[in-house]
Amino acid sequence: MKTIDKIILLFYFIFCNYNSFAVNVSKYNVIWNSPSKDASGVMPIGNGDIGAGVYAIENGDLYLLLSKNDAYNYCGDLFKTGRIKISFSPNPLKEYKEYVQTLDVATGSLKIKSDDTDITVWVDANNPVCHVNVNSIRPVEVSVEHDLWKRFDYCVFNTINNKGEVSGKVDYGEATQDSIININDGLMWLFNVGNKSVYENDLKYYDVEYLSEKYEDPYKYNIFGNYVKSDNMQLEKGRLTGKSKNFDIRIYSFTKKTKNPEEWIEGIRELSERKVNYKKDWKRHCEWWSSFWDRSWIMASDNKLPENDRESFFGEHKNGKRQEKDLAALISQNYQMFRYFMATQGRGPVPVKFNGGLFTQQLLVPYSDNMKRSGEKDTLAYGMLTHPDDRLWGRRFTFQNQRLLYWPLLGSGDTDLMKSFFDYYFNLLPHRKAVTKEWFGHEGAYYRENIEPTGMERDCGNTGKPLKAGPGSMAGHYHDFYFTCTLELLAMMINYAEYTGDKEFVFDKLVPYAREALKFYINHYKTDNRGKLVLDPAMVLETFWKAKNPAPDISGLIYCTRNLIRLEYGNEEDMALWKKLHSMLPDIPLGTDGRNKYILPAEEYHNKMNAENGELYPVFPFNLYGKAYGNEDIVINTMERRTVKDAFGCACWTQDQIDWAYAGASTEVVEGLEKRFRTASTQCRFPIYGKEGPDSCPDFDHFGSGSIAFQRMLVQETPEKIYLFPAWPLSWDVDFKIYTSHGEIECSLKNGKIINLKISDKIDRKNIIIPNGLI
Repeated sequence: MKTIDKIILLFYFIFCNYNSFAVNVSKYNVIWNSPSKDASGVMPIGNGDIGAGVYAIENGDLYLLLSKNDAYNYCGDLFKTGRIKISFSPNPLKEYKEYVQTLDVATGSLKIKSDDTDITVWVDANNPVCHVNVNSIRPVEVSVEHDLWKRFDYCVFNTINNKGEVSGKVDYGEATQDSIININDGLMWLFNVGNKSVYENDLKYYDVEYLSEKYEDPYKYNIFGNYVKSDNMQLEKGRLTGKSKNFDIRIYSFTKKTKNPEEWIEGIRELSERKVNYKKDWKRHCEWWSSFWDRSWIMASDNKLPENDRESFFGEHKNGKRQEKDLAALISQNYQMFRYFMATQGRGPVPVKFNGGLFTQQLLVPYSDNMKRSGEKDTLAYGMLTHPDDRLWGRRFTFQNQRLLYWPLLGSGDTDLMKSFFDYYFNLLPHRKAVTKEWFGHEGAYYRENIEPTGMERDCGNTGKPLKAGPGSMAGHYHDFYFTCTLELLAMMINYAEYTGDKEFVFDKLVPYAREALKFYINHYKTDNRGKLVLDPAMVLETFWKAKNPAPDISGLIYCTRNLIRLEYGNEEDMALWKKLHSMLPDIPLGTDGRNKYILPAEEYHNKMNAENGELYPVFPFNLYGKAYGNEDIVINTMERRTVKDAFGCACWTQDQIDWAYAGASTEVVEGLEKRFRTASTQCRFPIYGKEGPDSCPDFDHFGSGSIAFQRMLVQETPEKIYLFPAWPLSWDVDFKIYTSHGEIECSLKNGKIINLKISDKIDRKNIIIPNGLI
C-alpha cells in the first residue's frame, strides 16, 4: 500500500471511530474456591498509601496484615503496622457448601461469598480507612482482636558497616515493641520510634554530620499504628464483639512524626470521626478505580486457540508454574496486575519498594532456611513461615531495581504515581552534593545504587565509603565507580516532563537536578588531548569492575544532553553547560566483525563480577538504538553477543525482553516473557508474585521489566516518529491504549488487521509508521 493511501485510511480510522474500547479488567481477577492453608495465602489490597494482605485460613479465621507506605522504624526498615484476626460463629469460612474468594481488581477489593454470607474487604481509595463488610441472611457473632508479634530491630539482609555499630546495627538494647492503647470504643495500638535513629550515625560516618541541623531525620519520632472500630460492636476483654446480620468493621491507619504519642492518638481519632456513608464511599471508591482502569490497558489473546482456551485463567499455580494456554492473555494479566500493584501502593510519600512493597508477607520456607531469615518463625508440619516484617535486602532502595517499577508508568499514563519516586531522590540532592564535595572535593552530585532515606550510601565496599582512585584503577566493590543511576534518573525526569508537559516540574526539579548531575561528570573526569571526556576509572554497571568509557554512562550523557538541548530545558547558562558537555562526549564504543556492528560494554573492560548487559543500555534506558530509529540491526548483533543471556531465567530485574522488543524480534521477546510470567512463587499461594531470589517476594521489578517490554512490542518512538507494532506477533489479537511523548494512542488489531485506531489530537498523524499489511 502506498504511503498516501495509508494516511487516507489512517484519517478514516481517526475520524470514524470514536468509541473507546470496553475496559473489562475483571477477567483478570484471581479466584480461589477454598480458604488458604496458612498465612502464605495472602491477597493484596490497598489505596496507594495503606495496604492489607488479606487471608482467610481453613481453621475459620480471617486475617488482615496491615501496612502503610511510610511506616519507617529507627533503622530504616518499612514495617507492617499490625495485624487483626476476625472470627465468626457460625463460621462461613469453615462450614460451607460453596466458597468463592475473589480479588476483584476492577474495584480494588477482596470478596468472599460463602453460601449465604458475603464479606467484602477494601481500602477506601479516597480515605485512610480499610473496611471489612460482613452481610449474612442470619445473625452472625463476630469478634475482632489484634494479633501482634515480636518486633526486631532490622532485617538481617540490611548491610550496615558503619562505625559505632555492633553486629550490623546500632546497639539500641531491646528492640522496640508495639504499644496497645487502652480505650473504650475499639482496638488501638502504635509503634513509637522515639529518639532512636541511625540517621546521625550515617551522616557522621560520611563526615557530613552538619546536615542533621538542616534536614529532618527521616526516622526519629516516627509513630505508626492502627485503630479498629465498628458501630455495632463493643469492646469486651480486649476484643471487639457483636452479633448482627451486617457489620462494617473499619481499620484506620496513621503515621505522624511527633515526640508525644498523645498527638498521634488525637490524629487517628480525628480520622475516625469523619462521617462514614458506606454506600456513597463505596460508590466513590469504585469510581476512582474505574477512572484508573480507563486510563490505559493492553488486552491481548492468541486467536489461534479454541474459544474456550482464550483469556481463561486459573487462580492457582502448579508447583510454581502457571498453566494457562493463552500466553498472550497471561502476559496481559500480568501487565494489568502490575498496574494494580502500583495503584495499591504508589500514592504515599515513599516510593514503592521493589522488594515486596507494602505486600511482603509470611512466606513458607524449608526448615533448612531457618537461620537465613529474620525474626520469629511459625513452625508448621510442612515448613516454616517467615517473620511478618521480613524483607530480603531490608531497607535498601536499590536503583537498578526501583527504576523498573517506574519506567512503565509513562506508557500506562500513571505518571501521577511517579511523584514519590522523583521526590525521594530529589529531596536528597543536598545530601548527595555534600558527600560529593566532602569525598571527591568538587561540585556536583552523584547517586549510587543504594541511596538510603538518610541520603547516604550504606553499601559501598568493605568500609561503606566511596573509593578515591585514579585512572586505570579497579573497583573493589560492586558500586565503587558505578554512577550510572545519576544519569538514568535524569533520563526518566526528561521523559516524564515531555510526556506530561509539566513545566513546573522542569523548573523546580529537573533542571536543578540536571545541573548537579552533569557538573559531577565534568568535574570528576579529565579530558584527553582532543578535549573529550575520559571516564576512567569507571565500571560497566556492577558487572565489569575495571572499565574506560563504559557504554551505559556515555550513552546516558549523550541521551540526556541531547534531549535537554532539544527541549530547551533551562536558562542560557544551563543551555551552555548542556552544549559544552555534549561537545566533550566520546562516541559510544562499537565493535565490528568486518560486516556487522555491535555495541561494546566499554572502550576497555575487565574483571566480570555480575550479570548485567551494560552494552544494551544505549538501547534501554538510554534509547539511541532500536526499531524506530532504523538501526535495529545493531541491537540484534549486540543481543547475540551480550555478556549474559537470560540471567535468572528471564526473571527479576533483567531486561533482555525489553532489548529484544527494541530489536523488533517478536519471537525472542515472547519466549522471554513466557519464561518470566509463567513463573510463580512456590512460597505463597497467590499466582502473580515473582518468586523469591535474588529479590524478595513479591518481586515488583520482575513485573515492571516485563511491562516495559510488553509496551515496546506495541509502540516505539523517536522525537519525530511513532512506530506501531514493531515487535508484535501478528497472530495475536490486541486492544491497547498507550501513551507516548507525542500523545496517547488507542488501537485494536484483530486477525492481523487494524480495525480501530484513535489518536490524540496532539499527534502529527503523518509521523505514525504502520507496518505493511496491517491496514
